[in-house]
Amino acid sequence: MSALALLGAFATLLFAGYGLLALLVRQETRFSLTEQIAFSWLLGTGAVSLFLWIFGLFFHGVLLRGSVSIVCLSLGFVGWRRMVPLPPRRTPKSFEIFLGIIILIEITIVFYLSFVHTLGWDGLLNWEIKARYAFANGGVLPATYFSDSGRAFSHPEYPLAIPFTELWLYLWLGEADQFWAKPIFPIFYVVGTFLLVALGKRLAGRTWLGLLLAAFLFFVPQITVEVGSAIAGYADFPLSIFYLAAIGCLFCAAEQHNTVFFRLYAACLALLPWVKRDGVILWTVAAACGVFVILRTKRSPLFFLGFLPGLLIICGWHFYLSTMHALQPADFLPINLETLGSHLYRIQPLFSAFLAEFYNLPTWSLFWFVVAVGVVYLLRRMPDPGALVLFTALIVPIFLYLLIYVFSSWPSYLDHVGLSISRLLMHVAPVGFLITILAVCRGSAKNPTRVHEGGMGTCGSAGSERTPMVELA
Repeated sequence: MSALALLGAFATLLFAGYGLLALLVRQETRFSLTEQIAFSWLLGTGAVSLFLWIFGLFFHGVLLRGSVSIVCLSLGFVGWRRMVPLPPRRTPKSFEIFLGIIILIEITIVFYLSFVHTLGWDGLLNWEIKARYAFANGGVLPATYFSDSGRAFSHPEYPLAIPFTELWLYLWLGEADQFWAKPIFPIFYVVGTFLLVALGKRLAGRTWLGLLLAAFLFFVPQITVEVGSAIAGYADFPLSIFYLAAIGCLFCAAEQHNTVFFRLYAACLALLPWVKRDGVILWTVAAACGVFVILRTKRSPLFFLGFLPGLLIICGWHFYLSTMHALQPADFLPINLETLGSHLYRIQPLFSAFLAEFYNLPTWSLFWFVVAVGVVYLLRRMPDPGALVLFTALIVPIFLYLLIYVFSSWPSYLDHVGLSISRLLMHVAPVGFLITILAVCRGSAKNPTRVHEGGMGTCGSAGSERTPMVELA
């Protein structure tokens, strides 16, 4: 019975996501099956968690679960009626089959590690605890939770994408079972590999390169086995996958007339601040990159409306917290010029701490050394808007993360850095893989309009697949 309930929960998540994907794509561009699964999962988890929060303002219990289920099934019906077109089938090469088998083995190991390990500290006491409280209260977080000083350790101000995805499973299961919340996180790992394969093909026109980079993902310890990794139940790795999707789509949208990827970028962008509070920083950087692409490619001003959903989520969540009289986080001092001026002495030690993290081999292996080579190559191609987007999306969040520790309220701010720096860098790590792909395949960048391997074009050619119609946004 639990297996059927779990299947229903995951199916409704994918139905909702696929329906939204179909509405965004509008049958204008071909997407591989792995791309469709990846975007369906991202959009589905984001949408269902938002539905649970918004509908929970009006009703709870069976009515809440039923109404959200109806919306999910309705979106699934829309997706069935407006199915996203698949590219023509092609016979995979032997090397691609070999890499695919390697990735399958790696995914199996990640699932195994996730099931045999307990959820980490944040996974339990920041995220799962919210799902448990909401489940015990008919699917809605109790109002007293936000203002209870005894529960301040669980950060009531954190957004609800991850805990309410767990809540959705609990509502279907009929019980709050932490064990069944675990599959959510290795699924994000699967989505990450799917996106790297797909973006590798779209950026370079070569499936094997995306498969190779996706296989290397497993060998970054911070992503697979360290604190905050894909097996620990933290929100950091899911946030990195949403960021990868947003920046990857924006890279493709940098080509003239490619509105499909810009719509996908806007959807993934909007969900960044809903996954984790740090997502506001990533949203700001990714939105700035989006503004650059709009201006650089001389698109209609209507494209700026793509930033509205994210702004609504940010403002709506802060308004909700204020009405709930939520406790303010105590990890940081007030952010103002006075505090900045009195703590400028921290910048040099912080810079040293960040620099040391990049060559922390037990945590990152050789990942950042490889990315550094890619960045050096990218610096030679700054006139390319896509390359500038990737460079900005990687470098700027790192400097902003460094800056926020200037305002740390911890007695030892370097301890604060040591406990969280690796997880913060993980947010941008998948973008480093995209930079590596671009650096390796410089030849494909010189001719971005080629169509490779079975008819699914690169980012530049995707716009040519659109059906003739008037497109405003």
